[in-house]
Amino acid sequence: MNASFDPLRLVNTYGAFGVVDEERIELVIESSPTIDGPWKEYEFKVKPGDIYRTPRWISPYHYRLDWCMWIASSCGNIERSPWMYTFLYKLLQGDQHVLELLEHDPWASSKLEKVRTEEQKPQFIRVEKYLYKYNREKGKGKPYWIREKVGKFFPMQGIASLKTLREMAQVD
Repeated sequence: MNASFDPLRLVNTYGAFGVVDEERIELVIESSPTIDGPWKEYEFKVKPGDIYRTPRWISPYHYRLDWCMWIASSCGNIERSPWMYTFLYKLLQGDQHVLELLEHDPWASSKLEKVRTEEQKPQFIRVEKYLYKYNREKGKGKPYWIREKVGKFFPMQGIASLKTLREMAQVD
């Protein structure tokens, strides 16, 4: 495909990332007010999450956080993406600047309002790994993605709290 439009010099395949596979590992961040749940997922602006959400068109710009999450998923573990400790800490804190980088806060009273009640304040967080495959079956009500949980990304032993993240992120 690239050979057909390279002579026109209209686009650039951007080196190693010129092709994005139809199957890939995605990180899904979930938080909960209690260890037993309910667990709610944080939805990003463009990266796959909700399997029924239409894939986003993001050209000509990248959404940096979504891009960094994709890179982190290919690194293997959180130690190779240390920025995530602070990111997860800020999510649990309910930092508005960080939450504005997402599609919406799953703990806000509505998608339009950005206010959390005390009961809606998450205390625990985890990052799961899912294999996402583009669903080739088309039709109303069919998901765009097929996803399968393939493991944990962070923490490997279960869940993290604000206290444990504070120590890992080295913030006050």
